Amino acid sequence: MTGFWFHQFGLRRFNIKGRGHGLRIMRARLARDRRVNRRVMQSLIASQVAAAEIEEQIRRIREEVELRFVANVLDDLWVHDCLFEVENDPLMRNALERINSQNMGRRSTLRMNRTRTFTRRHRRRPGPQ
Repeated sequence: MTGFWFHQFGLRRFNIKGRGHGLRIMRARLARDRRVNRRVMQSLIASQVAAAEIEEQIRRIREEVELRFVANVLDDLWVHDCLFEVENDPLMRNALERINSQNMGRRSTLRMNRTRTFTRRHRRRPGPQ
């Protein structure tokens, strides 16, 4: 009796009615579910791969930023050392004192050494042909 009850449940549930139609529907539904699950897993794997690549790019960018920061600090120290050497060089100190004694500040030296602009149009001489 129990087997008969399950058989009746199966007939009503899948609308089999004595033919193999309901089993076909069930197989198609399972196949569709498998395809959907496979697509979801492929999408999940693809997004995990993309996330790993993004993390690697972020790591490389952070390393590059850190290297640039260290390089900038070293450049600043080098410039500071060079300025310190120039300030303490007796020849440079004498030259700066001479410039200051002649009242040649930055503005006057720029005015003296200003490049001249062309006031008239220069023609190019024809060369040998």
